Parts: sequence; C-alpha cells; structure tokens
Amino acid sequence: MAQARDPLVSVCIPTWNRERLLAGAIDSVLAQGFGDFEVIVSDNASADGTADLVRSCRDGRLRYLRNETNVGAPANWIRAASAARGRYFMIIGDDDLLSPAFLETLVGPLESDPGVVVSFCDHWVIDGSGSVQQGSSERYSRSYGRARLRPGRHEPFLDLALHDQAFLTSAALIRLDRARSLGALDLRAGKVLDYYLFAVLSLYPGAAYYIPERLAYYRVHTASGSSLYQADLWRDMAWVCENLVGRVPAARHARRIRTRWARAVTGEGAALLRRGDRRGALRSFGHAVRMAPLAPRPWIGLAVASTIGRWPPL
Repeated sequence: MAQARDPLVSVCIPTWNRERLLAGAIDSVLAQGFGDFEVIVSDNASADGTADLVRSCRDGRLRYLRNETNVGAPANWIRAASAARGRYFMIIGDDDLLSPAFLETLVGPLESDPGVVVSFCDHWVIDGSGSVQQGSSERYSRSYGRARLRPGRHEPFLDLALHDQAFLTSAALIRLDRARSLGALDLRAGKVLDYYLFAVLSLYPGAAYYIPERLAYYRVHTASGSSLYQADLWRDMAWVCENLVGRVPAARHARRIRTRWARAVTGEGAALLRRGDRRGALRSFGHAVRMAPLAPRPWIGLAVASTIGRWPPL
C-alpha cells in the first residue's frame, strides 16, 4: 500500500481560549480553492470548548495538538511549526482569516522560483466583530512599507524585514526547510518571534515575493495579544536586537538596529514604571542612556523615574 505523501502547505494555528473566533479561522483555511494543505491547530491548554470544536470537524486535513499545560504563546507557535510536514508553512492567528484565493496565489511564486523563500501579500484590518476597517487597513499598508512596495521579487529583503517590518505571519508563506535550518524560530525571541523569523530569513541569500492584493484579514481588538504584556515584549525585542546587531551585513543596518535596541530598552523601562517597578525602570532607563546618550527619551524616563516615580497614563 502506497504511503500518503506530505502536503505541500502546512497552515499552523496556535490557539488559546478563542473557541468562537477560532472557528472562523479554521473555516477560512478549509475554504481555500487550493487543496494541497494540512491545518495544524496547537491548543495551549484551553479551558473553553476549543477541543470539542476542533474534534467536531471531520476534515482529514485537520490535525489537533494539545498542550497539557499552558507553555506560553511563543512556545506554542514553535510547537505548531515543529509539527508541520509541508514544503511551505504559515502561522495564522487564531482570530485572523484568509480569503479563499490566499494559498493558491501565494504558492505560485514559491513553486516557480526556488530562490524565493517568502511569498507575502497585503491584508485587511478587521475589528472584533469582523468588520473591515478601511482606514486602518490603509494606514497599516503605509506604516509597514507595503503601500509603496512594487509587486514581485525583492532580493535582498533586509530593509523589508528589519526596518519596514512589511511581513505578517498571517499573510505570508515561508519555506519550511529554510526556517528550520537557519534557526529562525527561536524561543528566546519571545513575543516578537514573528519579527525575528523574517529578520533571520532576510540575513541569508534568497528573495521575498510581494503580491499587493489584500488576501488576509488581521483582527485588531482589545484582547489582541499584541496589546498585552508590554514589558515582556520590549525585553524580547531588546534580545532580538542584541542578537541581530552583529549579524547584519552593513553598518547602516547595524546603526538602525542599535537605535531600535535602545528604544526597546526605553520602552521596557516605561512599562516597568507603569507597573510600579521603579527600581527595574531605573535600571532600564540607565541602560538606554548608556546605549544612546544623545537620545532624549531615555533621559526623560530616567528623570521621571527618579522624581515622580510613576509613568504618566497612556
């Protein structure tokens, strides 16, 4: 009996306690016009009906993994990707959506050009109820450099990954073997694992291929993970910058990474001060001052922590 071959694409959906929104994410993947894929749902010990929801789906392309305890979002991302069997993979948020043409459109450049390591597109921004936010979508495209980006092949793509941050995991397909061989999924990157993933891919030979259509839907709402745990997020970004600064191939990239590093340490100090950790904030602001002695923000933070003792409300 012939052994079933691996799927071409692995769509990874890490999740935690998002039963209602997860159903939409899964449905949007299963509705793809391109059928050669698997869906991996990695459940981070959800306490809601996530397990029953996934197990009720009878589609053979769906695989369900469950952590016995909550291992944290970054580790759950890595677990989902580690289980992938496809030539290409993506990590979609459990509250995000794909248009039916997403996989078919993004697979094409990867299949036709072995030098392409990332295929990506633009995306819509939607709110908690799933309504498209036209203005926010346009702002995201401008802020992350996609509005001015020409369609097609970009090599190298250091600026896109390191500085523009043009990539969204829910709107990109990546060569799995390249990500694994380069160690681009590193748990130490924590809550900025997505930034680190594309940054590492950009350091080595290979191209990114841009499709300007909005083929994904990125949900922004009060429960979004990006709005939580800010001190940890800044600390993770500082680790990533420290890791990258000696690896980038040109001085101009190193200077910009050092600036981002100092900004991350300053952001960590502000977040710690908002939490009431004055000692930790002073330590972070002092570090940032030593890194960027001419930047005003670290000095302002140091003055606020030394005198007022609390950060002004956001």
